[in-house]
Amino acid sequence: MDRNHLSELLNHTNGAGSACRDALLDGAELTLWRGSAPADRMLAAYRRRYAQTIADAIESIGFTEALDHLRLAGTRELSLGQVTRTDPGYVYMFFTTADPPTLVACLGIARE
Repeated sequence: MDRNHLSELLNHTNGAGSACRDALLDGAELTLWRGSAPADRMLAAYRRRYAQTIADAIESIGFTEALDHLRLAGTRELSLGQVTRTDPGYVYMFFTTADPPTLVACLGIARE
């Protein structure tokens, strides 16, 4: 997947997806991790991350919605990517299916 394809996947989203697309179009750094993992494993990890975000009072966008979408994805294999924006400092995590690539969830976390 490249920047253009990800931008298309994020095109008709709102909240975190829309903010992620804006960051991507503004030239933010894009990182795509190789491989995939079951959505339920990602859900467990991001539930812990959400709890830490709340405990540390870090601003976020779309976190609860993303957790809901990961829960609904069950054991489907998902890929993970990140868009990092420096101004304002935000990291957007997005989760996609592999073939064909579809967006499952997106969330944003303010950088400290």
